[in-house]
Amino acid sequence: MIMSETNAYLSFWGKAARNEDECSASPSWHPAVFHMLDVAAVAQAWLTANKPQIPGLRDIGEAAWPALVVLIALHDIGKFSRPFQAKREDLWPVALGLYKKHDAPRHDTAGFVLMTEEKFDQFLAPVLGRLHILDRERLLRAVCGHHGSPPQEDMPSHSYCPISRAAAAEFIVDLLALLNPEPLPPLSEDDATALSWWLAGLTVLADWIGSAEEWFPYQTTAQILADYWPAACKRAERAVAEAGITGLSASATSPMAALLGSYDPTPVQEFVAKVDLGVSGTPALVIIEDQTGSGKTEAALLLAHRLMQEKGAQGLFVALPTMATANALHERLGRYYTALFAPGEAPSLVLAHGKRQLNERFAEALLRGRAGPDHAVADADETASAQCVAWIGADRRRSFLADCGVGTIDQALHGVLPTRHAPLRLFGLSQRVLIIDEAHAYDAYMQQELLRLVEFQARQGGSTIILSATLAHTDRQNLVNVFNKACGNAQVPCNGNDYPLVTSVTAAGAGEYAVDPRPGLARQVQVHRLADAAAAIATVKAAAQRNAAVGWIRNTVDDAVAAYEALVAQGVAATLFHARFAMGDRLAIEEAVQARFGKTSQPYERAHVVVGTQVMEQSLDLDFDVMISDLAPVDLLLQRAGRLWRHGRPNRPEIAPCLYIVAPEPLAAPAADWLKDFRGTGLVYQDHGVLWRSARAIFQHPVVNLPEDVRALVEAVYAPDAPIPDALAAASGKAMGREAAARAVAGQNLLNWQDGYAQGSGAWMSDVRTPTRLSDPSFTFRLGLWENGVISPCCSHQDVDKSWAMSEISLPARRTQGVPPEDGARGAALAALRAGWSRWEQEIPILLLEPEGKGWRGVLSKAKTGVQEVRYGREGGLIYG
Repeated sequence: MIMSETNAYLSFWGKAARNEDECSASPSWHPAVFHMLDVAAVAQAWLTANKPQIPGLRDIGEAAWPALVVLIALHDIGKFSRPFQAKREDLWPVALGLYKKHDAPRHDTAGFVLMTEEKFDQFLAPVLGRLHILDRERLLRAVCGHHGSPPQEDMPSHSYCPISRAAAAEFIVDLLALLNPEPLPPLSEDDATALSWWLAGLTVLADWIGSAEEWFPYQTTAQILADYWPAACKRAERAVAEAGITGLSASATSPMAALLGSYDPTPVQEFVAKVDLGVSGTPALVIIEDQTGSGKTEAALLLAHRLMQEKGAQGLFVALPTMATANALHERLGRYYTALFAPGEAPSLVLAHGKRQLNERFAEALLRGRAGPDHAVADADETASAQCVAWIGADRRRSFLADCGVGTIDQALHGVLPTRHAPLRLFGLSQRVLIIDEAHAYDAYMQQELLRLVEFQARQGGSTIILSATLAHTDRQNLVNVFNKACGNAQVPCNGNDYPLVTSVTAAGAGEYAVDPRPGLARQVQVHRLADAAAAIATVKAAAQRNAAVGWIRNTVDDAVAAYEALVAQGVAATLFHARFAMGDRLAIEEAVQARFGKTSQPYERAHVVVGTQVMEQSLDLDFDVMISDLAPVDLLLQRAGRLWRHGRPNRPEIAPCLYIVAPEPLAAPAADWLKDFRGTGLVYQDHGVLWRSARAIFQHPVVNLPEDVRALVEAVYAPDAPIPDALAAASGKAMGREAAARAVAGQNLLNWQDGYAQGSGAWMSDVRTPTRLSDPSFTFRLGLWENGVISPCCSHQDVDKSWAMSEISLPARRTQGVPPEDGARGAALAALRAGWSRWEQEIPILLLEPEGKGWRGVLSKAKTGVQEVRYGREGGLIYG
């Protein structure tokens, strides 16, 4: 039991070591009230350092800070409850009498229940007395729900005895006397809702930092709050600085020279330097539609810099469709991102996706960040070395607090799903410019998520930049509509049909601006239809004999493997690039393909063929002389065509860029089985009407003029009144039904802004269980090589833990249900290996592979046949059979 010599509330513990050995040289516990002051001090230090525009309180400014600091201090008021104090019998306050174990509710819920009691109104009136009761509850819910989800409601208040209730009330009285806040003004329902989402995020941030013992060591010396508070404030200032969450100043000059180097700015880059962004303090939405290779990414960075200068954004986050594209941009951005910030600043750059720990450049940046702020990169000669503050880089959920972030769109979408700590993601994003690349690349489910993300970002005052090479008119209109609704702007129609096109939307209105194409990028692409894969193989072989750089994008992994094997059998030097490789092998192939076909590649290395899947079509800077593609929706065909003659090169082996499409003839009246010989294509793209319209539109253009024909081709396929042949109507109708169902599922899964941060706004769970994508279930395996009685990871790394992470592969559940049980020597070796892994790693099945020829062979479990034999090789990946 613990006792207090002064105020009764000092005897209630709030933080404690897990066991006595962890802190033998320091106190083993920390009073709840000291922890609450630590967290309040962090909030105050963050507000002082960042001077944010607070949603719902924009007209009040700094006058509201003390009230918000008081509310955040009360986040752990539930720790006065008996169930929380009973978690440690050795720390049970003597004032509560004999120890008695208590169960529910959790302290976050207990705190909310206590502060929403009618008899507690008098204690909170100096802060919340002018608010409507529902608005008071919104804000209290925001600060109490700091453990990942909103507090439960309608819970009994028996968690408190008169003594604990009196201690909590006494603390609130002393806290108010210490901080002397002005009461918050009456708020509209919209303003209170906006403030609640924002306040929930800030509370989590302050609690995480205020809970770090390295910054806030445990202290049990009895002190009055007025004596403890100044020391807590000093610790908080240091913590906020070392955590890397102080707002940095944007560069006073344009970073164009650093971003572009010796290259002249493209028209879209020149345009964004002068486009109207509206008045300060209001969000903007900018949609950039331009060709692949036009410099959209650099244009977005230039625009983000203006938004940092003119609207106070504190950095940026770029969301991309895949880990591969995120890795590539992280590397590019690392060379020049510091130019966005004022000289002397040391901004952090973070990579955010599920496999980021395998990215060597990010790992190096994280190590540099661990050197601390005194050793941060500030010398202009060293700006090529990206860094990431260790505290931010340690957790994906903190990625949105970095000055610059690059990650998969999934990480941002978790902010609008009922996942743990979603408000923290939203809070971080709202302080930054959100850049969404490849906006056309998402299905119906993800499009709904994307619209909701733009809505939440706008409602919290954050600006968004959307990039796309082939955005349909309806998608552009939907983005503009949701942004205007979120901002309370009048709705405006999108009438622009030019291409390239920049759409800018602010509180002052919307503008659509035609932009010239990048000089040298306009080209005439010859389009040819190939009847089958055999014709494609002959075409590839002929181009390879001319020393051309050839890319062939197939719609399924199995088709890509078959094409690769056929080409190799005919003596064609080729590389296979798809997702069914162990992660380490996939990253190595990705890097090799980027080097061989990238911007700086040389003729002697470009004379090669790469056969791949859709991983080749998004964001990677690849430049082919000849492109072969399986039939796909027209926007994807145009994306793939964008990999043709992307960069200026003298003496190409081809006289003109050629796109060959493997497809059936788009007859005016096709049969229902029009795709019978293209089974993989029909399974991947199930709206056969879209495929037929795509083939019909593009084959009517034996020469496609880029960029002039882009808009017409896209609208010919996606316009609401686009025709569908009678025989394909059934398949198309089923596909549209699935899309409608996906949108409905998204509507059920997504958070609702109007509900505020509350249990009713979503079914709250972890980000592992809440999907950002509706896809077929899959299993993750680790590939282990069984040789001479020893299991070794398929992919080696100097860090053994990384070796096993590099050896992971994801396979669809329809093809396998796991691995057969192992016994004997193999079973014993597996058990010994797993014994050294974490609990969650032990659940990952290990697929044992034995040597066979140049590769390995293993066995998977399969429901109907019992087992499924597989082969694995560094060049071909995993092959069934």
